[in-house]
Amino acid sequence: MTHRSLTTGAAAVLLALSVSACGGGSDDTEAQTTQPSDSAAASSSQSTPAPTSAAASSRPQESASSGPQEAESITATEADFSIALDEDSLAAGAYEIQVTNEGRATHDLVVERDGRDVAASDSIGRGESTTLTVTLEPGEYVFYCSIGNHRAMGMEITVQVT
Repeated sequence: MTHRSLTTGAAAVLLALSVSACGGGSDDTEAQTTQPSDSAAASSSQSTPAPTSAAASSRPQESASSGPQEAESITATEADFSIALDEDSLAAGAYEIQVTNEGRATHDLVVERDGRDVAASDSIGRGESTTLTVTLEPGEYVFYCSIGNHRAMGMEITVQVT
């Protein structure tokens, strides 16, 4: 019985170690599975709170400040029946065009290049304004009002973009 007790005891210890090792292996596997995620999360969270947080807080500010800097603001003033821009020469790039209607009729603003419309504003009534965003590449453009026969009546302006 002593031999049997030792064998049973040893088997119990081995079984316990095996279960522990399997459980540990499973836990290790889960830990390993979790660790990469945790590591990724940790590296994300490490980069988020520390460097990225500072970068993130400065990036949106840069984006916010660089957004308006990237898109230059200009004004197109429409009247019955003319269009005037507040800048004579435009460099290639993104533009946010504030379209203001100082005329009595409803107007809009369309940007055309090589006979093809590349951007258009909403129609605006007397005293109203709207914003049109467009990216201009080097070349010749025509800004015009597409309502009725307004273009034929002189509501167009040729714009050179360099």
